[in-house]
Amino acid sequence: MSSKTPFILLLLAALAIAAATFVESRLGTPVAFSWIYGSWWFVALWLLVALAGCWVMFKRKMWKRPSLLVLHTSFLVILGGALVTHVTSRGGMLSLREGEATRTYWAKDELGQYSLARELPFYLALHDFRIQYDDNGVTPADYISEVVIKTADRQEETTISMNNIGRVKGYRIYQTSFDDDEAGSVFTVSYDPWGTAITYAGYLLLAFSMLWVSLQRRKPTNDVAPQKGGTFLTWLLGISGTVMASYMVIAICRSPLLPVLRSPFLVVHVGTIMLSYILLVVSIVRREALRPAVFLLATGIFLGAVWANVSWGTYWSWDPKESWALVTLIIYSIPLHTQSMPWFRSDRNYRIYSLLALASLLMTYFGVNSLLGGMHSYQ
Repeated sequence: MSSKTPFILLLLAALAIAAATFVESRLGTPVAFSWIYGSWWFVALWLLVALAGCWVMFKRKMWKRPSLLVLHTSFLVILGGALVTHVTSRGGMLSLREGEATRTYWAKDELGQYSLARELPFYLALHDFRIQYDDNGVTPADYISEVVIKTADRQEETTISMNNIGRVKGYRIYQTSFDDDEAGSVFTVSYDPWGTAITYAGYLLLAFSMLWVSLQRRKPTNDVAPQKGGTFLTWLLGISGTVMASYMVIAICRSPLLPVLRSPFLVVHVGTIMLSYILLVVSIVRREALRPAVFLLATGIFLGAVWANVSWGTYWSWDPKESWALVTLIIYSIPLHTQSMPWFRSDRNYRIYSLLALASLLMTYFGVNSLLGGMHSYQ
């Protein structure tokens, strides 16, 4: 097996993800999940990525560089958590009118329709639903459901609202929508205690390892040609990246924030992602900016995943924005591996690749909202 194998497989996975976002846009979410995201071959592809990665880690004797070993192991843990979620998780939608109680939720069938009745190990009753408005009395600030959760041994009153979930017996209940007459609520029900726990452990391991790697003093190496990018061009690209980031901030702030966006995660997640984009643009001429850019992008993605789990009931839903962010992370992480991919040791080759990779960044930043939509489109 060649050392290039895991990276070729990663590029194939990125291509499949990119194709899936367009399939979803044209043919619908159920088709995209049936053909790609939920298919056996897509799962097998990621298993091959993990196995090939383990082989390269062994071949390179990565245990002699513990920080890199922990870094790459964290991705294996995250993939393991994703597999457990894929195999064991369950969930669906639950609709209640004020004064009603139920222990039944509706899961998706093979066509993506909520038609399969499933039973919960508790009753959920909706006492009251209300919309909390800003001081202007017009802009919704939160959607709030006062509920009662009744199990075999206890009964508890609690509040479920945007970014404030209900928890009982391993299940998580999220405020998702409401009836037009504001006398009923729609909830997302999710059960994934093991997959989420493993994935979160992978995120923590990733954060620790990236910090560890970043704090290490890099030894001089002859693998990479000296960087010759001009200061003027570096500043130009930095300013261009800042303009891109400012565009996103203005787009978010020009209208009142939706309730789902009123979270402490907003500033941290968006700020981290924007900084990574700026550095990715700068890295075209300053290769030393690539590694911190990739680390920041990875951090922004897993912060977004945690936020998504709090707001939408799942840490990963293959929404087009998060899918393209993952594609961009894959594409930009490959040039970091010059030992396995010696082609990137050439400054010229690296620049050519970086210019091509810019298309993925622009698609993630601009193209998704314009062409694909999804849960990250808040216009």
